[in-house]
Amino acid sequence: MNQITAVIRLLTYQESLEAGLQITALILEHQGNNYHLQGRTTDTIYVFTEGLGIYVLTVNKGLSYIGLNSYMAPEPDPINSIYLHNCQEITETLGAKWENMKPVTIVQKLISCLY
Repeated sequence: MNQITAVIRLLTYQESLEAGLQITALILEHQGNNYHLQGRTTDTIYVFTEGLGIYVLTVNKGLSYIGLNSYMAPEPDPINSIYLHNCQEITETLGAKWENMKPVTIVQKLISCLY
């Protein structure tokens, strides 16, 4: 599994109007493809690749949630996702010391929950 530095941008309200849409969204740009991210601008986002898959880990300690979305190029929407909505769910899934874990370790543990 390789962590990558990907371009993540906010599709602004003005851009969405120009495109005939009425949304704002985070967009991940990777190897000429765009992926719709599930997250907020206040999230910490980590992106990993493995084989043909792209894994996006979204962490927001302030709001106590973690999400993992898996993508398959060139499909813009996640093909599988898991969300841990509070500290209890996070601790039950990742363990009490999850905050000390490296992002790649969190991703690997959460991938096993996708299937």
